[in-house]
Amino acid sequence: MSRGMSSVTAMGHRSFLHPGVIAALVSLLGPQAATGALAAVKRRSALQGCVVSAPEQSPLIPGKAADANDPDDDGDDEEEEDDENGAPAGFYVPGSETCVAIAGTLATGVQYDWYRIKVPLTGAGRVSPDVTTFPITASLRLESGQALASGLYLSTAIELMFDTTSDDNPTLEEASLTLGPFTAGVTSSWFDFWTGEDFVLVGRVPSRTVGLFGVNRRLTDTLQFSLSAETLESDQSALGFSRGARMPDGVARLLYDDGALTIHGAVALHEQRLTAGSSRRLGRAAIIGATWQHAFFGRNTTLSGQVAGAIDAAPYIGSQLDRRAVLPLLAIGEATRGWSGVLSIGHDLSDTWSTNAYVSRYDLSLPFSGSQTGHIRIDRLSANLVWKPVRGFKVGVEGSTAWQSTEILSRVISASLAARQTSVQMFLERAF
Repeated sequence: MSRGMSSVTAMGHRSFLHPGVIAALVSLLGPQAATGALAAVKRRSALQGCVVSAPEQSPLIPGKAADANDPDDDGDDEEEEDDENGAPAGFYVPGSETCVAIAGTLATGVQYDWYRIKVPLTGAGRVSPDVTTFPITASLRLESGQALASGLYLSTAIELMFDTTSDDNPTLEEASLTLGPFTAGVTSSWFDFWTGEDFVLVGRVPSRTVGLFGVNRRLTDTLQFSLSAETLESDQSALGFSRGARMPDGVARLLYDDGALTIHGAVALHEQRLTAGSSRRLGRAAIIGATWQHAFFGRNTTLSGQVAGAIDAAPYIGSQLDRRAVLPLLAIGEATRGWSGVLSIGHDLSDTWSTNAYVSRYDLSLPFSGSQTGHIRIDRLSANLVWKPVRGFKVGVEGSTAWQSTEILSRVISASLAARQTSVQMFLERAF
């Protein structure tokens, strides 16, 4: 389960003049100011393989001492963990201790969508016709990492996403810099947990990128705490909100991870602009999520889920699919109260076959003046079957159904937001 990492200021996330992009490029391509401290006997003169992976922080509260009789165990475990987590493999830049890695994905397929409306809706636009599409998505990611003489680890990441179904290409997914416990740049919000990366229809929608400056600190061997200042401005065009917030959002996160069980809890404060003037409202949100991995009948099974709630902070609930459909409908300063939940399961059927499924609900109320209340509800059910004959290549089929209900007085909406939408996709993906 992936989790978002880094970001910084209030700029459009598609702008390549963003300070996070510049900082990452300078660190990645510019001259290196310090030699490596982890492998620093002499500078390398030829390309050698390496892995971009920051060493684990020393916990503030030390745990039990490691067994002195098995000094080699820790190194083996770290190498295995890097392989399991998909740490990007790269090469050392000649003449330095900087490790650079380039990775990416290319996915294509055929998708068929159809809609069904039970009754005609007043004020709703014409329903989308049944359609067959051939979506193509691609991503390119560059990472660098080096251990400085001070003992801190410096890493940078730049990631771009291309999507033939979007008018905005490419999309900047990440441009971040991490120095020890500090992270700054553009990246996924530290508030979010469930990403839906095992599902094609969810995973191909860009994540909620934010501008972020934060610090992440390991408290014990299994517990981490982080604080971050985040701005939604980097995701402005996707949200449809006007600019004007004077303060970034504040996010506090507590993360427990013992290898088999991960528990994520976070709270956020969000300044909401009410009018074109200076009036503001303070929104708040909270989330609790968990992932559990266990072997059943000799095969790995993963259970994951989350529940989030928000008052006047609608961007903090729902999946990428939900936010993309709902947030453009909301007016500036509109009061909202809502919650969302998702539960997913993944199981390895064999060494090459696996299956995944999830159910989710998105529920948002819009209390207007008087007794009128708007309401948006989206229920989703999805499942897939995936074949991975070789590492980095997968083929599969995925089906999804969404039951959508939208009741907002005196507002024109797409009829597809009040319909049952069914999607089926056959896909193939190549990662490098």
